[in-house]
Amino acid sequence: MGPGRRTSLWVVVAFAFIACTVVAAPAGASPARHAKLSSILFVNPLPNYPAWKAGGQCMRARAKQVGIPYTETGPAGNALDPTAMIQQVQQGIANKVGAIITFPATDGFAPVLSQARKAGIVVGTLYGAPASAATGSDVNVGADFTQEGQVFEQAIAKRPGQQIVGLMAQGPTGAATLGWQNGFKAAAKKSKNVKVVATVYTGDDTSKALAQANALLTAHPEINVIASHMGTATAGATAAIKAKHLVGKVVFVGNGAANGGIAGLADHTIYKFLVQDGCGAVKKIIDAVETVSEGKKVPAQINVGLKMVGSSDYKLYLKKGWQ
Repeated sequence: MGPGRRTSLWVVVAFAFIACTVVAAPAGASPARHAKLSSILFVNPLPNYPAWKAGGQCMRARAKQVGIPYTETGPAGNALDPTAMIQQVQQGIANKVGAIITFPATDGFAPVLSQARKAGIVVGTLYGAPASAATGSDVNVGADFTQEGQVFEQAIAKRPGQQIVGLMAQGPTGAATLGWQNGFKAAAKKSKNVKVVATVYTGDDTSKALAQANALLTAHPEINVIASHMGTATAGATAAIKAKHLVGKVVFVGNGAANGGIAGLADHTIYKFLVQDGCGAVKKIIDAVETVSEGKKVPAQINVGLKMVGSSDYKLYLKKGWQ
């Protein structure tokens, strides 16, 4: 899913799980609930992007299975639109829904999610920071982004020779993008053969990925790896590699099979991409917000499976429903 994530929302040699301490709802949380949820609203960040679209379908199926009315909304276009998402969260508050689930794309989500909790609405986030009074959520399900950044770096470090890396991220703020960058850069500092020379931002907008990848390769011709946590960057980055006749000299390491991931493995523009148990994640968030509504304790952070895959093993994970 990802983006993702930050959308990436949705791209290790082993499963990455972070131990979570089971805690009560965070300080400042919405009042304790002891009844079945009246409804769930999912504010989908990219409802037209394959991984997030599939996530919404899995969420709808799980909500139906447990008998909770479900509604989904999200920006109409193909680009991440945090302003529209926040407005949709606010509409959910006005409509007094039972729970709101979303991807907190920017730091601006915290105040409105806190507002929802104060109104007695259960708040679940996907691929955000661990739940707390500061984030405005009751529970977060997703990857640990600092560790995800380390996983990217470790995969690249296994390539022979010096690896000169350009990063493509969502933006200069936000828990996911900063966590991923910081994790990658910290691991690179300890590495013998990985060096980060530049970072560009696309706003998780597919249409901006080609221009930003070109900018990286033009300004830093020494780059031989482009890495991104966003699935929306894949098509643009691989197109830039081909347009500059750098196939075999530069590779992309990205997030997810969608948006050209599989094709990139075949034409050798992609070295590896990250897959995640996206459907498993949304099932966990449905179950978690239902548990919170019953006044029970949940972890502040619930992690999902991650795996960095290449040509030899990506099919095994796609068959399991990973994305």
